[in-house]
Amino acid sequence: MAFVLYLSYFFLVPPFIIKESSIKLMLMGGTEVKKHNQKLGLVTLAVTALLALGVVACSMPGKTAEAEFPDFDQVTVQLDLEGFNEAEQPYIGNKDAPITIVEFSDYKCPACKRWNEEVLPELKREYLDTGKAVFYYVDYPFLAPDSNLAALAGETLYQQNQEYFWTYHHKMSEFQGKKDDTWATKAFILDLVRTHIPEADIEKFERELDNQTYSANVKKDLMIVEHYQVRGTPTVFVNGIEVEDASFAGIQAAIEGIENP
Repeated sequence: MAFVLYLSYFFLVPPFIIKESSIKLMLMGGTEVKKHNQKLGLVTLAVTALLALGVVACSMPGKTAEAEFPDFDQVTVQLDLEGFNEAEQPYIGNKDAPITIVEFSDYKCPACKRWNEEVLPELKREYLDTGKAVFYYVDYPFLAPDSNLAALAGETLYQQNQEYFWTYHHKMSEFQGKKDDTWATKAFILDLVRTHIPEADIEKFERELDNQTYSANVKKDLMIVEHYQVRGTPTVFVNGIEVEDASFAGIQAAIEGIENP
């Protein structure tokens, strides 16, 4: 222990202070030397204790952070896995349209952000606004624990108002953080909703988010993911067939293949 304390003192105290202290010790009497060593020992012990606490604090955040996020593995639901459970999914367009486009997405996925900002607007202009197709969004949160919270928040807002969901959807894309950072936290999401969806009932939203009221809805999406063997995001289906090229051109080609077999 004495060796550890000495090393802590050696690395934390500048050399010129050590040198000056040594000179003073040579001039001290026995009693004064003893008192000086006691003070030095207490200071060094305190610094070492603080360093130890710092190490412990930095090594523990993993479990604490994960406790904030929902775990859908613990949710049990029943679902008839025919189709994509369209009746419960957020959508854009005419539900009676002959073409159905389904996207599986994770709010933390950078490629999904690009798809949402580049491909979806073209699809909306060409097919959704014209009544030729309907678009459904299905959650596939898999990248990180905060992906689960982001998906649950979207589902919770959707239950209040579909327009709230789509505002949330686009703003989460706009303000997406780095994939490897834990950015989709409760604080981030609440701030986003307060700022960009002020008409939402924020107290109800927070209460239902905390209670994970609609976790079964996200679980159903994950069951659909498993049923259709979706392995990444964004993944797009057109009339029940996966489109390998999820670009606008690729989806357009798939639609034209259905319209003109």
